[in-house]
Amino acid sequence: MNTDTKQRKTRRISAEAQRSEILDTASEMLAKSGPDGLSVRKLATMLGTSTMVIYTAFGGKDGLITALYEEAYERMAQMQESVPRPANPLEWLARLGAAYRRFALTFPAYYSLMISSTLPLATTQSDEPVARGIARQRAYQSIEDCVAACQAKAYFDPALKPADITAVLWATVHGHASLELAGFHATHEDAERAFQLLTRSILIGLLTGKGKSYWSKQQVSP
Repeated sequence: MNTDTKQRKTRRISAEAQRSEILDTASEMLAKSGPDGLSVRKLATMLGTSTMVIYTAFGGKDGLITALYEEAYERMAQMQESVPRPANPLEWLARLGAAYRRFALTFPAYYSLMISSTLPLATTQSDEPVARGIARQRAYQSIEDCVAACQAKAYFDPALKPADITAVLWATVHGHASLELAGFHATHEDAERAFQLLTRSILIGLLTGKGKSYWSKQQVSP
């Protein structure tokens, strides 16, 4: 059996690995060139496979783009869920924020697609802006659950809505990660210091006296 035959056989057996390979390559194409730059034929050529493989797995370009969007949030959720969950929800919140940033740095192509206004998802699925659907994602819900747990401990003002606090925290980390990926910071160390300062500053503004006391005593850090 020659090498090409072995490779084709491996692709047939490892369907999950092949799917990931297709999505990874497509995510990079889409992030660099936008929807117009993503071609099923070009993608198949880059992967050394047939267009039929891609059509069978995703039903075409629209299905592929939708799968990329879903894959991005799935990977983010998996990264968040992989972090150790301490007993104190405030420490958990710090770790979730760090996991968000780590996802962006580990999977920059997927991250760039998550709320991209260039993706035709809003017109193919509903009239709702793509960004508004973020709140229904598992990755987002895990942060809101953590915020609610912090409120139950009186770390956040009970008069504030968990959804509002979550939106502020999500926007904070998302903004930093976007700037970091765009090269705003000269070095990784500069980006790390900015991340720590930003997240601490925002949280201090949201925490109650009890929350600030715990944060200070435990030296909680994202």
